[in-house]
Amino acid sequence: MPLNPRCPSCGTLLPSSSPEELCPRCLMKAGLHTEVTVLSDEAKAASGRSSNGFTPADIAEMNAVFPQFEFIELLGRGGMGAVYKARQKDLDRLVAVKVLPKELAQSPGFAERFSREARALAKLTHPHIVTVHEFGQAGGLFFLVMEFVDGVNLRQAFQAGRLTPEQALEIVPQICDALQFAHEEGIVHRDIKPENILLDKRGRVRIADFGLAKLLGKTESEPTLTGQYQVMGTLRYMAPEQMEGSHDVDHRADIFSLGVVFYEMLTGELPVGRFAPPSQKVRVDVRLDEVVLRALEQKPEQRYQHASEMNTHLELLRGLSPIALRRAFGMEYKSKATLFGWPLVHICFGIDPQTGRKRVAKGVVAIGDAAIGVFASGGLAMGGVTFGGMSVGLISFGGLAAGLLAIGGLAFGGFAWGGCGVGVIAMGGMAAGYYAFGGAAFGAHTLSSQGRDPVAAAFFEPWAYQWTKWLTWMCVVLPLANLLVFLVVWLVMRRVQRGQTK
Repeated sequence: MPLNPRCPSCGTLLPSSSPEELCPRCLMKAGLHTEVTVLSDEAKAASGRSSNGFTPADIAEMNAVFPQFEFIELLGRGGMGAVYKARQKDLDRLVAVKVLPKELAQSPGFAERFSREARALAKLTHPHIVTVHEFGQAGGLFFLVMEFVDGVNLRQAFQAGRLTPEQALEIVPQICDALQFAHEEGIVHRDIKPENILLDKRGRVRIADFGLAKLLGKTESEPTLTGQYQVMGTLRYMAPEQMEGSHDVDHRADIFSLGVVFYEMLTGELPVGRFAPPSQKVRVDVRLDEVVLRALEQKPEQRYQHASEMNTHLELLRGLSPIALRRAFGMEYKSKATLFGWPLVHICFGIDPQTGRKRVAKGVVAIGDAAIGVFASGGLAMGGVTFGGMSVGLISFGGLAAGLLAIGGLAFGGFAWGGCGVGVIAMGGMAAGYYAFGGAAFGAHTLSSQGRDPVAAAFFEPWAYQWTKWLTWMCVVLPLANLLVFLVVWLVMRRVQRGQTK
């Protein structure tokens, strides 16, 4: 997204977390694209509703029925009611008023069930859940008065342009937090879809329309707003057990629906049939595949068992900002100058988001978690002169070092010096070689506390002291030089990072 983007319709600055092209206010003016809630044929017959849904009352009718409100506009309608923007006169605040179809009230005991469940919904006080302020009945209409969110829903965001992975990773954890809270309160949403996920002007998430939710822990003698044979939800976002009309639908159905929404945010498509993982459709981190596919498991017991588990899995990829996301994936720098096809300097750390594997630095001077070069420094280093936890090269320094000249905790080479040295010439706490010098020495000719071989003494005594002095000097100076190199690398990386954020 360019710096300081403006809405092409009204010219206002777009918030940093907003989708591209239109501002939230212009999107709201463009109207909602809502999906009709799906009911089974049996439910339609039982409720007396037609397949065309219900026709919401106009603004004048609503003002007459609800004099305490000043109705402004119809925000949207679906199979389970209509939502209006209104001003609550006594408190002088904007609210969203949801009115349920009159047909629902005709079923026996509906008023009592509505009151019980509305009270439960009103207790859902959470920063990412639309608050229910009031509920009741007037003019034969059951209604809910809810917090008005000045922004757009996720469907409108899709219409404005596909969300970036960074934006998706900002949105999904907020949904997880809200669902976990509702589930702990014993309430399942059962209709998680883009239309019910609102984004305010600051990019904060609100889950709306818990009107289809059912309370957990009910017995058969305690029916909820969803009747015995109803299949409630939106078909393309339903969990398999919802579509089957199972009586065992629980909070894990919300996790499946969230998986569908997450897949759609990343790819712009719905996971229908034999769908490909997100990373095979678009350029996203392959580690997201595991999160999405687990949420979309057909069997509830194979999904995340709690929304908080899904959130925990996303913690490293939450992308609180583009900078934080880049830090999670690591950084990379390559010099333009090359030698024999290799960059003179290649520095990289972290995970490559395209492959999901660790980055490997390859250059004349290579520095990274894994490094290959003439001069290589890293957790795993291979090359001419190498420094690392595991080091392989002509001259090697590391916890595990192998080379012509190897110095490390465990060293293998022509000349090996370390806590354990193995080589033609070996020096160390334990040394094994043709010539071996150490606290414990094994080989053809050894010089140790346990024995003094004349040939070994003649070999080591003329120069061993000087070699030991020189190697000790190297073990002090070279790590300091390595530290200096890392300091220079850190400064270079900071400059690169600042350049990327401008």
